[in-house]
Amino acid sequence: VPERAWHVLGPVAGAALPSTLPPNLHLHGWVADIGPHLARAALVVGGAGDGVVAAVAAAGRRFVCLPEPRAFGEQTEKAAALERLGAAVVRSSWPEADEWPALVKAGLALDPAAISALHDPDAVPRLAAAIEGIAAGLEAS
Repeated sequence: VPERAWHVLGPVAGAALPSTLPPNLHLHGWVADIGPHLARAALVVGGAGDGVVAAVAAAGRRFVCLPEPRAFGEQTEKAAALERLGAAVVRSSWPEADEWPALVKAGLALDPAAISALHDPDAVPRLAAAIEGIAAGLEAS
């Protein structure tokens, strides 16, 4: 998909990395704050880890999800749930080069409201309050 700019956050290594990168591929490595990168992204491609999914949902970005294999299948299950909700386009393995144009098109066709609906900015304080309430109930009994 040479007509699109690709920005990669996080480390990239391995034999598959060519010595000369195409001009539309930008490797940023680790960044302190991914927020500005997500805010500019028309589409995010990433795994189905909690951090990635939470960040994409909070930013309300369209999402192509490539779940990583895990011992208990949590990323595969989460990706399947995102797909059922219309919150992501999912592929179980790295797409071949000729599959990317259709994959990008499908990702851009997603309604970002579907993944945004999964973000609750008050979830952590509500959970903390619930745990404190349970703990207080246990202490009283």
